Amino acid sequence: METPSLKKNLFLLIVLTLSGSFICSLPWFRSYYYAPFMEAFGMTNTEMGLCGTALGVAGIAAYLFGGIICDHVSIKILIPFAMISTGALGLVMLANPSPMLMIVIHGLFAITALMFFFPALTKTVRSLASSNEQGKAFGIFEGGRGISNAVYLAIAAFIFGRMTIMKNEAFGVRGIILFYSAMTIVLGVLDIFLLRGVKEETGTGGDDAVNLKMLTKPMKMPAVWLMIGIIFATLTLSTGYYYISPYVTEVFGVSALLGAILSSSSQYIRPIASFGAGVLGDRINNSKVMLIGQIGLAAGLVIILMTPASLGVIPILAACLMIFFSMYMCVTMHFAIMDEAEFPKECVGTAIGFICAIGYLPEAASPFVAGGILDKFPGVEGYRLFFLYMFAVTIAGLVLTLIWLRMTKARRAQILANLKK
Repeated sequence: METPSLKKNLFLLIVLTLSGSFICSLPWFRSYYYAPFMEAFGMTNTEMGLCGTALGVAGIAAYLFGGIICDHVSIKILIPFAMISTGALGLVMLANPSPMLMIVIHGLFAITALMFFFPALTKTVRSLASSNEQGKAFGIFEGGRGISNAVYLAIAAFIFGRMTIMKNEAFGVRGIILFYSAMTIVLGVLDIFLLRGVKEETGTGGDDAVNLKMLTKPMKMPAVWLMIGIIFATLTLSTGYYYISPYVTEVFGVSALLGAILSSSSQYIRPIASFGAGVLGDRINNSKVMLIGQIGLAAGLVIILMTPASLGVIPILAACLMIFFSMYMCVTMHFAIMDEAEFPKECVGTAIGFICAIGYLPEAASPFVAGGILDKFPGVEGYRLFFLYMFAVTIAGLVLTLIWLRMTKARRAQILANLKK
């Protein structure tokens, strides 16, 4: 079988990066336009919360079964179908659905965007590059998503502003939905043609029926559980770092605006960190980059926890930059390290889905843990306790990465040897 070349597949990777960015826009953009969205569709705060609950709860099962499905159904079918059906659901939102139907739509987004798309997308990105190019492939993917997110959010803000001036905010929200829906469908159609030349791994798209027993294979693999623990640990911080901003505002007396700028600056660091991590990963091994990133996360949290208010905000700003850079280094390596362990080709998708289903739990758990701690210990004490929680989880992930490095030593040596040839 011909070894995949990242250079040859670069344009497809860029289009898949755009696809991965835009398919997230419809399910999650309501959080950026919370009040206008709620007013546009006549929803209550409870109903808005239920949209997130429907997406999150269904998403856990979606990742799990999506991995199994993409081991039996061709990615050439799954990815375009997911894009077009997600865009179509967006168009349904333009028909002024009831709040209950809007909740159902968000549950369906979990099926189209998470079940059918993301396990298949991750599997495809892996297949576009050789073993010694995995870091660059996921670096381009994660960094490209950061750039794409910044661009399309700016376009959406422009559309919202112009259409609000023309009529009202509800009209502006519908303009954003039309933009996101159209782009998602267009990219889905483009994926149909670009994926035709992709060679899929053995065991994909065959005649075998979906077999839930296939799930037992990755469940028995130590590498899978190590990846789950590592991803869980790094995502705990990348889903909880938003609480640094109110902490800095309360303890160091900075303005709310500066706190918001501090949090949003992470998106500008993301492309640099992701591209840099990808290039470095292909030179020294991806799991070593993961370890460096985790050390940076731990160090940043220590600075935040140990810096007294009398020293001013400069050390905190430096710590935040360290955390943001390290955070995206780790996120880029989540599935780049996968090639350092031996995964049977017939269950790669199943393994990815299983890892996502459990490893991504911090997306729901971190806000819940933070809320519980801050309610019980209001103010500075609560923030410090939550940062200690994130520090403990980060150290646990660092230990798991050290175990991973020992377990994959032979495979990593082989990858480096291939690179030197």
